[in-house]
Amino acid sequence: MKLVKPLISLLVIGTLGMHPAFATSTLTPADIGTLATVAAIDKNEILIAAVAQNKQLNADIMDFAKMMIDQHGNNLTQILDMIKNEHPLTGGEADQLTAEGKQGLMKLGAMNGDAFATAYVNAMVKGHEAALNLIDTKLMKTATSPDVKKFLSETRAAVMVHLAHAKKLQDKMKS
Repeated sequence: MKLVKPLISLLVIGTLGMHPAFATSTLTPADIGTLATVAAIDKNEILIAAVAQNKQLNADIMDFAKMMIDQHGNNLTQILDMIKNEHPLTGGEADQLTAEGKQGLMKLGAMNGDAFATAYVNAMVKGHEAALNLIDTKLMKTATSPDVKKFLSETRAAVMVHLAHAKKLQDKMKS
């Protein structure tokens, strides 16, 4: 049941993101693509964290999953505020990341207990490392708007915190 509310929220957000009545943004196509890519990452993190919250896991992992939902949700809200729902958050790399997220969700969702906990934490380390790499090697270079560049810098800082937290969980699980 806990999974239903975040999924409904994402459906509503996705629907509004394609409604032309909300059009007011003046972002460049490069900026929109950059934001769509980050939004895809945020959505993937929210969905898998929602699955984690419905598993019987230890408090540390449950707290981490809640943090992922809260902070990636806030990031997604900022993206929606920037695009003012003028453009759908789809296309190119965003679609590829969404598809990869669905595959990971299906694989992890079938697991339970320690197997899920280990796979989830390992996926969080790997995913946040990949997000940092993507921000550093591509997204910061393709962003044109000062607002989008500032947003990416702030997002990068949050991703670093998430990665450090995930690595601590990973180390704790190994010992």
